[in-house]
Amino acid sequence: MIKRITLLIAIGLLGLISDARMKPLRFVNGTFKIVQFTDLHWVEDSSFKTKNDSTLNLMRDILNAEKPDLAVITGDVVVGSNAKPGWDKICKLFEESHVPFVVTFGNHDHESDMSNAEILEYIADKPYNLTFDEDRKLRGSGNCSMPVKASEGSVDKWMLYFFDSNSYPKDKFYGTYDWIHHDQIEWYRNTGDKIRMRLGHALPSLAFFHIPLPEYGDTLLVKKIVGNKHESVCSPKLNSGLFSAFLEQGDVIGVFVGHDHNNDYLADIDSKIVLAYGRKTGYPPAYEEVLSRGARIVILREDKPSFETYIVDSSGASLRYEFTKILK
Repeated sequence: MIKRITLLIAIGLLGLISDARMKPLRFVNGTFKIVQFTDLHWVEDSSFKTKNDSTLNLMRDILNAEKPDLAVITGDVVVGSNAKPGWDKICKLFEESHVPFVVTFGNHDHESDMSNAEILEYIADKPYNLTFDEDRKLRGSGNCSMPVKASEGSVDKWMLYFFDSNSYPKDKFYGTYDWIHHDQIEWYRNTGDKIRMRLGHALPSLAFFHIPLPEYGDTLLVKKIVGNKHESVCSPKLNSGLFSAFLEQGDVIGVFVGHDHNNDYLADIDSKIVLAYGRKTGYPPAYEEVLSRGARIVILREDKPSFETYIVDSSGASLRYEFTKILK
């Protein structure tokens, strides 16, 4: 009898986890909250235990305090060998918090004993993981899109795009860092075009990836900057045209990246689109780092192209900014 009860409980728990993974993203009372963690730089080694524990404790505190509807980790997650135990611990945190999550890969994730494709396959069955390959023919791993549905009913209100910004180009003539390639941009355009055909209009959208676009460093475009800029923008030297695609499509109004550990600023460009950094989350340093560890929060508004965003760390919330796209 005891074995039967235990089995029924186990089946019930599995059902809850499966339901959580299959449940669509949805607005609640008109808002949808996203937490962006970035650059954990987790190294699964006893010498990094204290820093890794601090990273997990910070993430847990932020999840408990903010109660987001979705978490996004924008790259450089587990960067050392023996990567599987590190991924296990990080994924377990979201299971314990009951928060669905998406991973976009950074330039260092593959520098472990697993390729990005192998990592994606390994975490595929982790509870609350939503990351997947929407088209396996695309450059990189984990390129995918997800709608956020209305508070009531099945209508799609927003779209979220997740890109693999890749790592390093084979030919160093083109710079240190790779870029989002034309096949990925075409996938994004086609996805948006299908939405227009289905709904008769574009959906306000956000994009998440690791390496910033060249436009992050182009101050000629920027009218308003909020936050900290303590290092140069480490973007590709080659501009593949993703930013112009966002403007031409007219749907993506916020872009969120990581990579530069001492930057957490956002740039409001002509009230059309925001280019923003997250706040570095991981305690293991990669170089001299001056910002406290934390995360970025993004709160979407259900019925207009508008969001609020701010930085959170152990001292609380700061650098609040409200963006509404102005149609011209």
